[in-house]
Amino acid sequence: MDKKIVLKGVAYSLFSPFLIGCLIGIYYVAALDGATTKLFLSIVLSAVANAHIVGLTMAICVVPVYMYLQKRNKSNNSAMIMAAIFGGALFSFMFNVASGQVFVVNTLMATLAAGIFIFTLKQQK
Repeated sequence: MDKKIVLKGVAYSLFSPFLIGCLIGIYYVAALDGATTKLFLSIVLSAVANAHIVGLTMAICVVPVYMYLQKRNKSNNSAMIMAAIFGGALFSFMFNVASGQVFVVNTLMATLAAGIFIFTLKQQK
């Protein structure tokens, strides 16, 4: 297990709040009449403001699962994705987001971060 590859994967995965914020912002700007760039920037900044959930999920759930699986020589992508979904939901709930769109978006950001992490690891090997 190369630590540089894991660190690069974690660093790339932290772009997921920005990507999700841009996608949701573009959707709302395209879907709503009279939407401006102010709405787009507001949505992007709101997603980036919740980036701590992605960081906690990667640090506490995804990377330890990856390291455990690597020690056992059992690479399982679905286990890491499930850890990200669980971590995103858990940390969203812990930070008083029990339901609604923000809960789903935070969980989606954590899941995308795990996917980017897995993709980066696969590309580097």
